[in-house]
Amino acid sequence: MADTRGVLILLVDDDVTGRSVRKLVLEANGHIVLATGEARPALRALTQEPVSPVILDYFLDGIMGTELARQMRLAKPNVPILLLSASADKPEGTEHVDAFLSKLEPTGVIEDKIAELLRRQSAGLKTQNAETRKDHEKQRPVPRVNRTQVPHKAAG
Repeated sequence: MADTRGVLILLVDDDVTGRSVRKLVLEANGHIVLATGEARPALRALTQEPVSPVILDYFLDGIMGTELARQMRLAKPNVPILLLSASADKPEGTEHVDAFLSKLEPTGVIEDKIAELLRRQSAGLKTQNAETRKDHEKQRPVPRVNRTQVPHKAAG
């Protein structure tokens, strides 16, 4: 397992027990953890603190983790985002996260994923879903303007 001690992690999970346990485990592994259960404080921490990476729960109170990840991408595009879910199945809308893991994974797997994301970030490499994000953006239809249909004001 790579050494990621001292890394400032933003942990977002609205389940108090899950967040507390995960925070304790991450801190026991030498991380500094900012933990919150709400989207607004998470976005504020992301923009005001040197966090890297972000660990998000998929099901949050009032917002899905994937939507919060999208908002975080707009604020800080290069911060790695790891999405966790109680489900083993990868949810829809993960094009804005860099990795997905089930909460059922052992601590070592989560630590390895954190190390991988940080390695890729420090090497300037695109994370796994960076290409997916590009492909997703390419698939959006680009509106075409037909100049002959644009009404012109009469001079006068």
